[in-house]
Amino acid sequence: MNTHTNFSGAGLKLGLALSGGGFRASFFHIGVLAQLAMLGLLRPIEVISTVSGGSIIGALYYLHVKKLLESKADAAISDGDYKELIENIERDFFEAVKSNFRVRTFADLKKNLLTGRAGYSHTDRIAELLDEDLYRPVLQSSSPILMRELKIQPPSAKPDFFPRTDNAGRQAKVPILVINATSLNTGRNWQFTAAWMGEPPHEDPISLDIDKKPKRLRRPDSYLELPHQQDFPLAHAVAASACVPGIFNPLAISDTYPDIRVQLVDGGVHDNQGILSLLDEVCTHFIISDASGQLGEDDDPDTEIAAVLRRADGIFSDRLREEELFRVFDTKSGSRVAFLHLRKGLPTTGIAWLNAIGEPAEPEKVVRPASPPSAPEDFAVAEPVQDLLSKVRTDLDSFSEVEAHSLMLDAYRMTAAVIPTVPQIGSLGTAPIPQDQARWKFVDIASYMQQPTEYYLQQLEAASEKFLKVFRLIRPKWLGETLRLTVLLAPVVLLLYLAWLLRKCDFSLGALLFLAIIGAVVYFSRSLTERFSWLRRLRSYRQMLVRLLGRALLSVLICPLLWLHLRFINPLFLKLGSVDKLSSKGYGK
Repeated sequence: MNTHTNFSGAGLKLGLALSGGGFRASFFHIGVLAQLAMLGLLRPIEVISTVSGGSIIGALYYLHVKKLLESKADAAISDGDYKELIENIERDFFEAVKSNFRVRTFADLKKNLLTGRAGYSHTDRIAELLDEDLYRPVLQSSSPILMRELKIQPPSAKPDFFPRTDNAGRQAKVPILVINATSLNTGRNWQFTAAWMGEPPHEDPISLDIDKKPKRLRRPDSYLELPHQQDFPLAHAVAASACVPGIFNPLAISDTYPDIRVQLVDGGVHDNQGILSLLDEVCTHFIISDASGQLGEDDDPDTEIAAVLRRADGIFSDRLREEELFRVFDTKSGSRVAFLHLRKGLPTTGIAWLNAIGEPAEPEKVVRPASPPSAPEDFAVAEPVQDLLSKVRTDLDSFSEVEAHSLMLDAYRMTAAVIPTVPQIGSLGTAPIPQDQARWKFVDIASYMQQPTEYYLQQLEAASEKFLKVFRLIRPKWLGETLRLTVLLAPVVLLLYLAWLLRKCDFSLGALLFLAIIGAVVYFSRSLTERFSWLRRLRSYRQMLVRLLGRALLSVLICPLLWLHLRFINPLFLKLGSVDKLSSKGYGK
């Protein structure tokens, strides 16, 4: 249950969910948006719920929509305007991603030194890059775009237009953008909108009985009620939503609650599909674009403790994904849900048990989806290609032309195949734009996705790796693998050299024991401070030490390597990953 009411008219409210999944998800969502533009299904969308990589592209899309809806009267806005809008996003976003946000986040020497402070981290840095490279150019702003400035005021509409109550009668709906993060303080969903930020209320009896956490961080009705945070930037909301635990530091919000510093991480920790926020906004029809990672099989899982913990976390995340999807299908009926994801149409193979002589008791049983599209070939994508696209890394680094265009075209064609199977969604669109009017750059990869060449599949195989993938693209393959092995062995050689140096240093057993004791006290200081208040100061020193050594100093030390990567490795990766390279001599097979 929820505390909102659907005022949009006719008992119908269309919501769009853009999942997490790094830039893989961002490019996939662009393809979905492109096809929705062609089908006339962008105008009726009233709520956009975004997570992580979906927030990065969702915020960019929203800014373009804001610019469109505030510059034209409702009757003058056409589906062609939305199509042109997505064409601009397709071009500008890919150009920005080529600069490698992940490496640039850690490659600025001055900013790395600033991370030694409690109020600044690399999450703040990536927010600055997103603001400068993606968001400011849309509105031609010279300063950071603020959340409270996102409110859309259509021309000739009543003052203080409010989408939840004033969208009735409009052909081009004014959407509500909900950017989802997760609060480490309470474990709840944290939402950013143009009107407010904070935890959704959920004050109905069932929610109050189930969620028994002792505290809830209440949200005000306006940013203006937050004297220290009324100018909260859009890019920082997006960075909080995309703040992957273990890679980026939590994004801190200070001076908002008494004696509480809010610490936000990736919205995918709580709901990686963004479905809950659509339910909060009382949506009745759903388009769910899900490019998140799905748990793969492991015939021989590692049983070491760290590996088991990682696998268990993956199982938990996958189960959470399934439960959220089951919920929306069960409560809203599948006839109102268009569901798009990266394993669409791929089969599941049932493995039979062994009989008395150690052979499979029955043949393998291949099960495909009962409803169309029942195979990737139904939307002109070869099955091996679809499988490899589902394994592309979920990262914020550079994406090559082959990777980006493949993800966009896959989503574009998948959406065209799925929407007709959900008539209650398809009927909300206007007369589709003829496909021959499409000018999408990503269609240049079409022939390879239907009939993949060896080198194209090699590109997609390399796309699953976070590091050293450039060497997988070098031909001949033996040369690329040799270079790859050389780079992998370099740290081993360095460690052996450091071990040799340590052997020449004399450490007494007592000194090592003393350091171990100090380290244990510092490590366990959080639990100890609950019993010994005088140790709280030690904990603050530990945190300061971690910031200075583990964050600032370490980042400064790796800066030269990152500069070399941006100067030489990144351009080489983009060159080898171009679509033109696929058809060049010696690479087509």
